[in-house]
Amino acid sequence: MRCLIRSSMLVLFLVFATGASAHIGEKVFLIFEIADADLGDIEFDGNIEDWEDAVGPPSLLPADMFSDPGVGDGAAYDPADMDYRVWLAWNQTGNHLYFAMDRLDNIYVNEYAGGNPGSVWQQDSLEFMVDGDHSGGSYNRNNEDLTAEEKTRHFNAQAQKYNFTFDDPEERYGGYPGPADWANRVPFLSAFGQSVGSDPTLSVLEFYVTPFDDLVENEDDSRVSPLFPGKVIGLQIAVVDRDAPGEYRSYQTLSGQPGTFRFAERFVDARLIGAGGEGTAVKNNSWARIKASFAG
Repeated sequence: MRCLIRSSMLVLFLVFATGASAHIGEKVFLIFEIADADLGDIEFDGNIEDWEDAVGPPSLLPADMFSDPGVGDGAAYDPADMDYRVWLAWNQTGNHLYFAMDRLDNIYVNEYAGGNPGSVWQQDSLEFMVDGDHSGGSYNRNNEDLTAEEKTRHFNAQAQKYNFTFDDPEERYGGYPGPADWANRVPFLSAFGQSVGSDPTLSVLEFYVTPFDDLVENEDDSRVSPLFPGKVIGLQIAVVDRDAPGEYRSYQTLSGQPGTFRFAERFVDARLIGAGGEGTAVKNNSWARIKASFAG
């Protein structure tokens, strides 16, 4: 299983920001589109090979993440402790952001009993945060001087934080922990996870989510954030590693910033590249052409 995680080549497509006001950092991560004709090749079944075929090499590796020194042990990346690969993609027709991950963990902690996506963070888990309109700002105002009604209205509304676990007896695997539970179901969200083995444990997580510019309890009053080639979104990913129940081993994020569960301006920038190469300043730099360059 170790050879599944090891990769001799770091493949992260990123460019300097052009025409975008960065959240954090000077780099823009590129997310390539899965064309409608190729969506059928992606199955949420615990097998990562279809992602390798449809999307190509991993979009992110642990070397692209920052370990927060203020959380738990603040453990730096150690492949003997935890190793993983991440694939990112999107699709305009469904207006979905896609994610896949395989992860090898020397000590896997999961006691999630289901029923409460808001508690998934207490397990070995994954946090996926998106700011669809690139507006930044506070999107979790529970700690501010607001009424209970105002806190509910603004919680995860202008940006969203999704919590996912690799194992769930209810087979939902997490989601958005807010009042709009309808946003956690098809056609807005779908997820699958599984884990095999023990010490180490190999886990796989696959999902798609829908970003919202305004997500509230009433679906009719909510506004989906449209995805299209060239759009720049705010993105944050956090990998939670625990070696004992209730105790952090490490908390690894894309931006290395604290408080990303509250402040969307602490996300990184990601540019959506269309299946035909739209959305990048590099002429003829389509995803198919990029994949072909690695085949040689």
